[in-house]
Amino acid sequence: MLIISTFEHSIEVEEALAVLEQMGLPRNEIMTVMMDNYMDIPDHNYNSNPNKKTLAFEVGMATSTAFSVIGISFGFILYLGPIIWGVICAICGFNIGYWLTRIIQTKLLKHVIRKKERLPELAVIIQCHEERLKEVQHVLWEYQALSVGKF
Repeated sequence: MLIISTFEHSIEVEEALAVLEQMGLPRNEIMTVMMDNYMDIPDHNYNSNPNKKTLAFEVGMATSTAFSVIGISFGFILYLGPIIWGVICAICGFNIGYWLTRIIQTKLLKHVIRKKERLPELAVIIQCHEERLKEVQHVLWEYQALSVGKF
C-alpha cells in the first residue's frame, strides 16, 4: 500500500521521517520529492490584491482625507480654527486607518496573506503494509502534513 502526503518544506518533515524510521519502516520504502514552484506565470491579480503594507497605507490615506474634511468642518466652530483641526484630524485619521487595517490583516486574514507567501511543497511517498496504515497516517498528520492520501 502506498501513502502519499504533502508538507511545506520545514523541520516537521524531518521529524516525521525520523519517527517513521524509528517505527521500523526502512529508508528504501520512504521517498521524498521536492515540488517546484513555477514562478514565470504572470500574476493577473497584482493590482487587485496589493501587499499588506501598501493596502494599509492606502486605507490610511483615505481615512486621513475623510477625517481632515470632518476636522476642517468642525474647525470653523472650534477655537484653533479649520487648518489646525484639519491637520490634527488628518494625522489621527491616518493612524486609525493604517493600524486598524494592519490589525485586521494580521488577525483575521492570516490564511489569505500566508497563501501568497507559501513555501515550496514536499511530497513524501511511503510504501507500507495495510496493518500499519493508520499508524503511519497518524504520524503524518501529527507532524502537520498538508494532505495525506493512500493508494
